Amino acid sequence: MKIETREYKWNGTLAKRNETKYIVLHHRAGNGDVESIHKLHLGRGFSGIGYHFYVRKDGSVQKGRPIDAVGAHAVGANQISVGVCFEGDFEKEKDMSIKQMQSGRMLIAYLKNLYPKAVVKGHREVQSTACPGRFFPIEKLKEEPRDMSIEEAVEIIQAKTGIEDETIEFLLCYKYGEELVTKIAEALR
Repeated sequence: MKIETREYKWNGTLAKRNETKYIVLHHRAGNGDVESIHKLHLGRGFSGIGYHFYVRKDGSVQKGRPIDAVGAHAVGANQISVGVCFEGDFEKEKDMSIKQMQSGRMLIAYLKNLYPKAVVKGHREVQSTACPGRFFPIEKLKEEPRDMSIEEAVEIIQAKTGIEDETIEFLLCYKYGEELVTKIAEALR
């Protein structure tokens, strides 16, 4: 996972966070790039973008606030949390793209590695709000990313598509066969 960095003009000085108890997940309740969030938050009187990371539908991860700065994303928990926002409106959208899900899981695993005691929570778990939306797949995002065995991949493909053993064996004969079969299985999961 590559994290794209940006240069922001901050309105004031950002305070350092001394403790990280939570990784708070949000949805944008819309679409757009990270710069538009920065402008929106400046317009609300914030120092700038309140989230530390933004996960786009295409799977790209963009940096917001410095990771050690106090956020502006969850009233009452900003001093003790990292904020991660996902593009989309999960009050209306029932599915998260596979790329966004994969990047989100990898980012959360990365943050859990940095802050092993931090608990992953949805925004509504730390503040009275509908965010991150009723269809937000928080439990799936909390799952540790792991490499799928080829046996698991074949089983998933067969169960979901009914493709016969011979066809899967044919796919496995190619140079990138195992990687291809595993990616197909991840997409079907």
